[in-house]
Amino acid sequence: MNKNVLLFTVCWLLLVIILGLTVNYAGKNTFTFPILLGVAGATWVIYFIINRTPSEKWVKNYLLSIVLKLLLGGGFILILIFMDKTHADANALFFMIAYLLFTGLEVSFLLQRFN
Repeated sequence: MNKNVLLFTVCWLLLVIILGLTVNYAGKNTFTFPILLGVAGATWVIYFIINRTPSEKWVKNYLLSIVLKLLLGGGFILILIFMDKTHADANALFFMIAYLLFTGLEVSFLLQRFN
């Protein structure tokens, strides 16, 4: 395994554990762990695929991955909102926080490729 992928995976696992413990401490919502696993899983798969992309196709593939991640994530959270309207605000807020943190982790590691 590549050194960068291994380091990314370690940071990714730490972020999953920290978010899981924080949400468990603050109070669980009905879809906390499906949201966490969905966003975290999508981030890891995208990083793994984009990290192996040749440089000439990198920008196109990364932009495609961002669009797909936004569309699928939006559909995912929309379904969860309609399934549990009483906790919709908390689920949506947790989704946005997790999405922001995992995307920041992904971008920070992908930018190291060009520096």
